[in-house]
Amino acid sequence: MTKKDFKKILFATLGTIAAVQLVLPSVLMAQNAQSADNLAKAFCTRLSMISSELDQRFADRQAKILARQTERLNNLAERRSDRDAKLTEKRSQWDARRNQLYAKLEVKAKTDSQKQAITAFKAAVDAAVATRKAAVDAAISSFRQGLDQAIATRKAAVDAAVNAYKSAAQTARGQALADCSAGIAAKTIRDSYRASMKAARDKFQNDKQAIDKLGETASSLALIRQQAVEKALQDFKAALETARDNLKAAFPADSQ
Repeated sequence: MTKKDFKKILFATLGTIAAVQLVLPSVLMAQNAQSADNLAKAFCTRLSMISSELDQRFADRQAKILARQTERLNNLAERRSDRDAKLTEKRSQWDARRNQLYAKLEVKAKTDSQKQAITAFKAAVDAAVATRKAAVDAAISSFRQGLDQAIATRKAAVDAAVNAYKSAAQTARGQALADCSAGIAAKTIRDSYRASMKAARDKFQNDKQAIDKLGETASSLALIRQQAVEKALQDFKAALETARDNLKAAFPADSQ
């Protein structure tokens, strides 16, 4: 082989390599584009197949949320019933002890003034007990009403957030299915669907964060109830002390 022939072969080989290098990226890009398009088309097919499955998932999630809400309300009603029963029992015990005290005092009464003092003492104590009971009941009722309202408000907010997400997801899916049927580029459909679902998820997260924390509301209401009960107890003690002082005046020789 002559030197001239070798140069011709070398230049031809280099030319072929250069041509391949120029064509190869285009071939690879075409293959990648075809692969991406196949994946996007598969997305349309898959989305059509799982429509009912997606609807069932939404229904299952809502059912779980409802079940949790119902369980919490049932537990709350049970705790309230237990507390009411315990409070009623304690009040019955207090009434029994108070009646025992009245009986002991009546035995000590010797004069009409002493009997009148005991009658006045009983009336004052009974009035103080009734006032305390009414104040405590009002505090409990106000707490429960406030908590019930907070629960109802939070439930409505949670339901609204879930329904908004469900509606947005169904709209995005319906639009994607319509675009698939209309022959729009599959990649465009997929990208648009993903963007819509991301927006729906972001909104749902923001909605959840905006919902008031029930625990914080309950703590505030509990503090108000506690302050009202403490004031009722202080007022009761003050009224009871006055009644005792008046009773002692009718029994100067005794230490009541």
